[in-house]
Amino acid sequence: MATLSILFICIGNTCRSPMAEAIARGLGEDRVRASSAGIMPFGRIVPSTAEALEALGYDPRGLESKGLDEIDLGDFDIIVSLLGPSGLSYLPSTLGAQLESWSVRDPYGEDDDVYLVVARELERRIRELLTDQETRELPLV
Repeated sequence: MATLSILFICIGNTCRSPMAEAIARGLGEDRVRASSAGIMPFGRIVPSTAEALEALGYDPRGLESKGLDEIDLGDFDIIVSLLGPSGLSYLPSTLGAQLESWSVRDPYGEDDDVYLVVARELERRIRELLTDQETRELPLV
């Protein structure tokens, strides 16, 4: 699989989308360039996000909370809204990226168990996304 660039978006870029970024990096290794951004960035990653990632074996280092206006949306092959369809409404309609809409629970303010549940759900969905992308790239025999 060629390098695949994925952007995950949510509201504050403090829980779900940074989790997804770290998980995609971990699962995709050198085949995936993952980033995340928020519609209204919180400005920091909450400790429970990093703790959930570490509990599942993912590296949270380098994660930072940033806004959609701080990245070039045209640089991505896939953009995943973790807010469901409403998150896609914040994106320009002219993007050439594959757009995905996932409704993922926001764990902000919840206990650590909820962060782990969300991280596991993201892990499952990202595995499926990467498997689907690999399947699309297989040559027809």
